[in-house]
Amino acid sequence: MISLLNLLAGTWKKNDVASEAPAAPVPAVPNRIPTGLEERQRLLAHHVRLVARGMANGLAVYGSRGGLGKTRVVLTTLKEEGIEPVILTGHCTPLAMYMSLYEHPESVVFLDDCDAMFRILPALGILRSALWEGEKGSRLVNYNSSQLKVPASFRFEGRIIFAINTLPTRNHAFNAVLSRVDQFDLSASNEEVLEMMKQLAAQGFEGKLTADECMEVVDFIGEFSATRELSLRLLEPSLRKVLYARDEGVDWRQLVASQLHEIGKTAAPQVSDSRSYDLECLKQVLDDHPDSIAEQETAWRMLTRRSRATFFRLKRSLGKVGEQIGTTQAAMGTIG
Repeated sequence: MISLLNLLAGTWKKNDVASEAPAAPVPAVPNRIPTGLEERQRLLAHHVRLVARGMANGLAVYGSRGGLGKTRVVLTTLKEEGIEPVILTGHCTPLAMYMSLYEHPESVVFLDDCDAMFRILPALGILRSALWEGEKGSRLVNYNSSQLKVPASFRFEGRIIFAINTLPTRNHAFNAVLSRVDQFDLSASNEEVLEMMKQLAAQGFEGKLTADECMEVVDFIGEFSATRELSLRLLEPSLRKVLYARDEGVDWRQLVASQLHEIGKTAAPQVSDSRSYDLECLKQVLDDHPDSIAEQETAWRMLTRRSRATFFRLKRSLGKVGEQIGTTQAAMGTIG
């Protein structure tokens, strides 16, 4: 039987050994109408193929709701195109990104879950250069660092795909990167997520749960849709809790409900706080440029579009807070 996890991944395993064949789609079901989310995933796959075939230099895939298949669609489609991408995930420094592009100047590079990197100006500068062809049709990437052991510039002829959760709309340096690539918003409503869950539930689960039993779980998840932001990632853990509850003789609904109470909560709308944003940007540029006040100011003003006077006023305010914290800690140490 095909497991739900592999259905979501668009591949399956035989005798627990991964097939060497290209990734296959979810098995066709007679008269099955694709869900709205599946249609958008298929459109995303076409955009990935454009990059894979060298018809676009880059692609930004975004969507505030996680668990809709951004990473899966990108990797599955690249595999179908016979491409093994260079994958950078999590925390990625400008130096690490430069070295990856330098070592793979003709490859497809996939930046997955690297949202924090898009606040770092040197990293954005590297991406801008790697994605924009000059008058002579070449993309010259430059980076200066005392840690650099390779040439400080090279020509990049590859392509870059990056998946992010939300677009930092107030980051003008990042907007300059977006202007150089195709963009795709993979989003879905709770109703569309539930619709796709039902399509998956109709396959049963690992030969241990029938389609009707899986559908009952989906309906139970749907009862929480008014107060939760659902994702496909909720389904398989819920089905496994049903199997566990069956073996232990407990009510699976309590286990699944406890998961749904903690996962997928819809965040309450927040009032925009420009000072908090400006302060976060200040902390970022202080970390990025610890030895140059001029670079700190330039980077901060580029991120916030605020004045030079505001930069120094906010920096003085941040310094006073640090002094107060240090004084308090010293006093507590004396008392101790």
